[in-house]
Amino acid sequence: MLQECAVGVLLGLSFAVAADWNFLKCFETEKRCPNENVTFWLYTRDTQNNPTELSLFHTDTIDRAPFAAGRPLIVLIHGYTGHRNYAPNTSIRPAYLDYGEFNIVSLDYNPLALEPCYYQAVRNLPTVANCTALLLDYMIERRMFTLNDIHVVGFSLGGQTSGMIGNYLKAGKLKRVTGLDPAKPLFITAPSEFKLDQSDAEFVQVIHTDVFARGILHPSGHTDFYINGGVEQPGCSNQTTGQTTGECNHNRAPEYYAESIASEVGFYGYRCAHWYLYMLGLCRFNEQSTVALMGAHTPNTTRGLYFLNSNVQSPFAQGRNFSLRDEYVIPA
Repeated sequence: MLQECAVGVLLGLSFAVAADWNFLKCFETEKRCPNENVTFWLYTRDTQNNPTELSLFHTDTIDRAPFAAGRPLIVLIHGYTGHRNYAPNTSIRPAYLDYGEFNIVSLDYNPLALEPCYYQAVRNLPTVANCTALLLDYMIERRMFTLNDIHVVGFSLGGQTSGMIGNYLKAGKLKRVTGLDPAKPLFITAPSEFKLDQSDAEFVQVIHTDVFARGILHPSGHTDFYINGGVEQPGCSNQTTGQTTGECNHNRAPEYYAESIASEVGFYGYRCAHWYLYMLGLCRFNEQSTVALMGAHTPNTTRGLYFLNSNVQSPFAQGRNFSLRDEYVIPA
């Protein structure tokens, strides 16, 4: 852990030099909640263009908020340099609201995750998780929602943050958490209470798309889906996306999840005991293979590691078609 911290500091310093001393804006927030650097915004079908802030400083805003009665609560947590109108919000929020009526709460902790402040952003995540738990406990205590109604979906640093909420939640264990390519730097050797693992909810699903760079390779959930081996996503090797290859690989995780919400064919993977066995070509789909659905509709009983491929562009899902390629090859 000390080695990782040292690396993080050095990385932060190198980024700072390149960013014209922008590192001076980096800070670690006070470890208290409510916190002015962590805000929450409610979106429903009726309010998606004019969201309601849910303020823990003024809890009457929560009591009077226009929640969609009797509908599930989806909590979306962005990653490094993000905000409430950044991934995963920009793809997942409209996908849910197009599909049906939901209560979508988008976190915004942008002041705590500014570039080039990655090290400080990681250090601030427990406070973000604590404030999120405080909001959830408040709503559960007032019977606005139950634990069964809540699904937390986090991308990158948000994926790791989703695993910390349970450290502070008093109402009980979350029922469902989805980590979208949870961040790797400074998390490989971090203690379990500071990253996502299967102890953080009754069902933890993880979707891997960039395991050699921004995303973590190690299985972190009850079920882990490795799309295209989790290595390089088709269509990301060229510059047509306006992103670097690594950014594109990483950002595909929320895009795949968003498509899974209403996909008619679905993202299906077949089970393999280990990522290395898959990469060595020792896991191939056959009639005896266990198959699982990935994404918004994955059953909470799903267990194991699953592998699947995607199309080059949207729609990405290939359904149960495993005949196109049953082992990993580098995309063209």
